Amino acid sequence: KILHKNCVRDLFSSYRAVYLVGTSPGHLSCCSSVCTSSCAQNIHVMSLGFLYKAAWLLLHFIFSIVEAVIFYRKFLVRKFKQFSWSPQHDGYSKNPAEFIKLHRDYLDKIPTHLAVILGLEEPNSEALSNLIYWAMASEISYISIYDHKEILQAHQEDFREFVLRRQTIPGRVTFIPAHDGSDANGFKNQIKVRILSRADGKPTIGNLCRTLSQEVQRGQLQLDQIDVELVDKRLSDMTGRIPDPEVAVYTGDFCCTYGFLPWQSRLTEFIPMGPQNLFGMDTFLNVLYQYAKKEQRFGK
Repeated sequence: KILHKNCVRDLFSSYRAVYLVGTSPGHLSCCSSVCTSSCAQNIHVMSLGFLYKAAWLLLHFIFSIVEAVIFYRKFLVRKFKQFSWSPQHDGYSKNPAEFIKLHRDYLDKIPTHLAVILGLEEPNSEALSNLIYWAMASEISYISIYDHKEILQAHQEDFREFVLRRQTIPGRVTFIPAHDGSDANGFKNQIKVRILSRADGKPTIGNLCRTLSQEVQRGQLQLDQIDVELVDKRLSDMTGRIPDPEVAVYTGDFCCTYGFLPWQSRLTEFIPMGPQNLFGMDTFLNVLYQYAKKEQRFGK
């Protein structure tokens, strides 16, 4: 419609020029033909743009339908197996490892390192203990519990005995220092637990910067040698070569990291966990499903 109005306006201008200046009819027909050709070309360009946009929207719609069909197919199959499995085993509470394995088969990926960021509430030893064993049943190798209040650090031995005493899944749970990532060889089903505090975050990076500065002053290191790879390697050596956490769950009602490992968590997916006392296996499985659906596209 806009193009049509423009063409009419151009024609009106041409006729007005004839009336006022006395332009010949041949010149007027030439102007009319040029205007008509320009309008046809613009309409052709708009038609192609409309076709491209329609084709793009159609492809996007088809892709969304296929993705939804795949997702709900997996969901229905999982629910059917869960329904058929539960009555035979009288619920998942008696054998949580088998129940988690049922869902494990439908997850495209599992994190190697899971981090738990405790919020403003006090640490719930029972909820954290369940989380450790559920993570081990999911074949997660590392779990780090970050307590910015340092309550767990003050009672780390009591928490360790509580977790080992409440073992619900066969396997080995190893508590390691924040700077140690040694393996417990000989155990197929095992998980390594670290208790972290604020000192493992920004202060660790500050200490590394101080060390690098001293090495430069002593001539042991050149300024052009300091890059992202060097810092990443040094921090990895300081933390026992434990891989960076792929996913971190935070407790409470606030989305806050409370100073949690700013360097190691630059590519971490943060997922809300909710209050610790309401954290059940269904919530844990929901975290795994959310992470499995995440698609990380790393820029260059």
